[in-house]
Amino acid sequence: MNFEQFIDIVNSTYDSSELELRYGQVIMNTLYQIWPEKYKEISHTEYDCFYEDGWSFATSQTVEKLRNEWIIN
Repeated sequence: MNFEQFIDIVNSTYDSSELELRYGQVIMNTLYQIWPEKYKEISHTEYDCFYEDGWSFATSQTVEKLRNEWIIN
């Protein structure tokens, strides 16, 4: 899976969420499912965007970090 596919999953999950999850929650939950090692690395750091409502500075920083470090094919 490449980074663009990951973001597609995040966006479609966020758009279709009946639970009304925050965007940051969807990013972190999806990351946990797809790349648990990276999730553990950024969880509880400045890149943990779980509590971000929308496209905030924290969320954009997390997405940029993941884009730059993505290695899952």
